[in-house]
Amino acid sequence: MSDFTNIAEYIEGFEDNQKQYLRDVYSIIKQAAPQDSKETINYKMPTFRYNGNLIHFAMFKNHLGLYPGTAAINHFEPELKPFKTSKGAVQFPLDSPLPEKLISDIVRFNAELLKEKKYPSWEHKNSKWNECQEFMSDLMSRTKTPLKKEIKWGTDVYTFNGKNIIGWGGFKEFFSLWFYNGVFLEDKLNVLVTASEGKTKSLRQWRFTDVRDMKEKDILAYIEESVQTVRDGKEIKPTKTPAKEVSGILKEYMDKDKKFHESYYQLTPGKQKEYAEYIEEAKQEKTKISRVEKIIPLVLAGKGLHDKYKK
Repeated sequence: MSDFTNIAEYIEGFEDNQKQYLRDVYSIIKQAAPQDSKETINYKMPTFRYNGNLIHFAMFKNHLGLYPGTAAINHFEPELKPFKTSKGAVQFPLDSPLPEKLISDIVRFNAELLKEKKYPSWEHKNSKWNECQEFMSDLMSRTKTPLKKEIKWGTDVYTFNGKNIIGWGGFKEFFSLWFYNGVFLEDKLNVLVTASEGKTKSLRQWRFTDVRDMKEKDILAYIEESVQTVRDGKEIKPTKTPAKEVSGILKEYMDKDKKFHESYYQLTPGKQKEYAEYIEEAKQEKTKISRVEKIIPLVLAGKGLHDKYKK
């Protein structure tokens, strides 16, 4: 079941007892959530949002998974002792009475935490780089280039023939231009650096600490050379990562949960390997279990462990 677009459709996709269980959970959360909270689907799970993710829930074969986050799990630790918990999740067995008051209290607790939450804008968070940001925005708006402006990963990215050419952003110590095909540039000024040595393949950064060092002519020359690499068909082909055999705690969970099992094997071999190694590297069984609980919603959503960092 993956084609639902709202919570009602999600609930209707289950049979009899599970459907009624989900309706009861939904009703409890609905009554406890602030009136202006929003209902949506996130990570392929029913989600209530209120200045952020208020709570997720999802149905499994033998339990309901509730995902209120670490703060709520820690705060309600005494009340949650009868249930299986991990860092940010709790399991309610389907053959036990639904703890209505506890769920309501968790929702209200999260709502209070999120009540005053504000999201700083890019300009506020990186205000010392405003001049650099304005320099690039002005340069791209008044200069003739074959590039197309797109919004990707919440920021401006300029593309040519569907290929990423340049983007930019401010960091604590520097303002950076990102040349997505930078590995192929001649780099006559010797200014390009690799962000993560050994991991970054094509992308290169040009870093600045003062807008006065940003020369229009030089930047445009690097942009034009980047466009030419696309015209020439230069690109690094992704290498296939062999799948890693599943064992231990991860295999136990997959054997018990058909949906989790199917979703896992729909991922690329590379993403499967990331998850398997993430579980294996934990030394204690308790930590392994906690990590499996953490990745379940990501796997069900078809996401890789490090997807958010690859944006």
